[in-house]
Amino acid sequence: MATFQSQMNGAQTSGNPTLRQGAVNSSVQSAQAGSEQAMEFQLWVSQQATSLAKLKVFSTMAKNINDQQ
Repeated sequence: MATFQSQMNGAQTSGNPTLRQGAVNSSVQSAQAGSEQAMEFQLWVSQQATSLAKLKVFSTMAKNINDQQ
């Protein structure tokens, strides 16, 4: 078990860019930024859907009023 752990430690400290801490941090930061953008987009879509629903209700009410006159 100790030899396995020492091999893993050696692999992590070697020059492999995928195992370096900086590469991991940049990947995590990139994923977090993408997640934030996705959440912002979902919020925007939800707001647009709400606005469209309000416009449809207003349009229906206006049509009903115009039909009564």
